[in-house]
Amino acid sequence: MHKAPKEYLPLMLTSEYRICPVSINLQGDVPSVVLKRELSLPDPDYSHQFDIGRVFHCDGLLVCNHVGKNPRYGSKIVVWNPLTGQTRWIEAGYRWKEYEVRFVLGYCYQQDENNSCNKKIYKILCFYPNGQDTEIYELNYSDRWTRTIPDGDLTPGWTLIYSEQTVSMNGNLYLFASEKSKPHLGVSLLRFDFSTEKSSLCVTLPYQRPRYEILSISAVRGGENLSLLLQLDFESKTEIWVTNKIDDTTTKGAAVSWTKVLAFDLSPDLQLFSEEVNFLLDEDKKVAVCCERWLEPQEHHRYQCRREYKITDKIYILGEDNKVDEVGSGEGEATDSLEGISQVILNYAPSLVQIEQAGGGKTKRGDD
Repeated sequence: MHKAPKEYLPLMLTSEYRICPVSINLQGDVPSVVLKRELSLPDPDYSHQFDIGRVFHCDGLLVCNHVGKNPRYGSKIVVWNPLTGQTRWIEAGYRWKEYEVRFVLGYCYQQDENNSCNKKIYKILCFYPNGQDTEIYELNYSDRWTRTIPDGDLTPGWTLIYSEQTVSMNGNLYLFASEKSKPHLGVSLLRFDFSTEKSSLCVTLPYQRPRYEILSISAVRGGENLSLLLQLDFESKTEIWVTNKIDDTTTKGAAVSWTKVLAFDLSPDLQLFSEEVNFLLDEDKKVAVCCERWLEPQEHHRYQCRREYKITDKIYILGEDNKVDEVGSGEGEATDSLEGISQVILNYAPSLVQIEQAGGGKTKRGDD
């Protein structure tokens, strides 16, 4: 019996700190990307919407947190199912105070009390760009944070790189790092296993380089492959690579290989400048939707404490034969903060998964 293919809904985190569905039309001579009405995520303590600074997707659930030190939000993060509206608000304590901290979601399987079936256990991983002070929060059983290992090192023996670029596939977390004892081998892809709560080498990248001009990772629709968008340096071509099917039980990089599916030269008017580029790949159509956020410094007046930046969201469609179309460019309000500056686009897989509350209680609806 074959599993029914998953349905996917592209979502985007906008400069207004909202999650919006995205309609992507690749038909005809002029492709288009249109943002739909924002999804509702009411703040439980105030009569307004929760401002989302960062979002991470796993298995139909989103984990969201605000950025900055606005006392209005306190120190809470939220696990949210946009399809059902269910939420679980979690106290993050001191962790939220640092802009660089990341909250990501994964899962593993454990047998139930009768050993009759495997139960999916969801966990939130909290880590810093240096990979230190790593902690885990289990949604199913606990209401507290615990260290993953005694010294809290997410990637022992490795240096975490491009910490904004992480992705979930089959419950595991994939992230970039370089081996401390072999930096000449360049950046590799590590896998954090939520069952063992340890990281291991997944595969080296297509090129052995310590740094890239652009490096971004995304999960391919279907959930069995990863895609990579990279640019070696400013003058080289931008390329998209895809892995073969990844065996989650494999610990050796030799079991994973890369295939280049797209390569193109970006014109001076259509350049990607940020390390925090996000993209989605349609492998069958060999088309990618790519987005990034530009920050243009504004004139600084002496009476201003901090310089303001003009926000512009850029959206491109990248295809075969070096075809590049800019299909969206939206301007947000000026900001004096660089916190939460990344534009995010993701392939959301709607799911009816239930979110357990602390103590195993029933779930709550976010719009109650």
